[in-house]
Amino acid sequence: MKEIQYQQEGMIFELEYEHSECSYEILVNDIPVITHFGLGERSGLTIYINQYIFKHGKQSITIRMFPAKKDQNIFASNIAINANVKFKLDKILRSSDPKLSWEKRARGEKTRWNILTYQTPKLEKEVPYAEFKTSFEVDPKDINWKITGWEESQNLKNDPNIRKEVNAFYEDFKKTLETGDQSKYVSMLQNSIYEEAASTPWDKNALSQITKNMTAYANEKRSFIYPCKNAELKFYGDGKVVTLVCMDTLTFGYSPLISKSEKSMLPKSHTFYLHKPKGSDKLEIIR
Repeated sequence: MKEIQYQQEGMIFELEYEHSECSYEILVNDIPVITHFGLGERSGLTIYINQYIFKHGKQSITIRMFPAKKDQNIFASNIAINANVKFKLDKILRSSDPKLSWEKRARGEKTRWNILTYQTPKLEKEVPYAEFKTSFEVDPKDINWKITGWEESQNLKNDPNIRKEVNAFYEDFKKTLETGDQSKYVSMLQNSIYEEAASTPWDKNALSQITKNMTAYANEKRSFIYPCKNAELKFYGDGKVVTLVCMDTLTFGYSPLISKSEKSMLPKSHTFYLHKPKGSDKLEIIR
């Protein structure tokens, strides 16, 4: 795995989100960072989005709204009039030396800035689908990481064999977890692990900790539940990224791979996004 050049200080871009009376996706630069097609509502949850930012300048955010789930196997026919998705995007100055950040705050210096606060507009009538777009700017001085992501990857939409290749990758991933093959599991995720760690400039332990967690996770042999009879290809990243999404009502909108282990009965949805790097003929996990 490539060596990461860590910075003493760096910005964390943090998205805090919530929703009411709908299912939804939030995409940053055309890749889903939040997906919710389940029961209940979410508020005050956060996610870091550094690994979806490749360069400074304008970054796009898309909110896709769908009808809410009424019970495990039934969705409402339309999105409710009062449905909404809200989020707040902040940038936070973090340091590898906690004292440095504390001293800045003690001197009254800001270490958090709000970049964008957004709420979807009120719907004029009930509809089966709604989409809204907004954006934010990243200053050149606020991005001190270099990751490629899928910017130079191949466009997969017109690949006649893509469905067959994606199905084969998912089956291989499933067998890897069923057999508890730690090294292969980490190998399949290594590019995603590297870019997540490389875009977290303040944490020198990020790469080793992520890898350690992955290895421990793969050691728990997993059995797969809720077999998905109907999965569709979904393309993102301007056609350079692909994933499988289940269309069965019970697990609609999520990965067709859902597992549990003997240690934990809590189901785990294995969502990942595939690409073909420039010059390669093989799919790889990029997120």
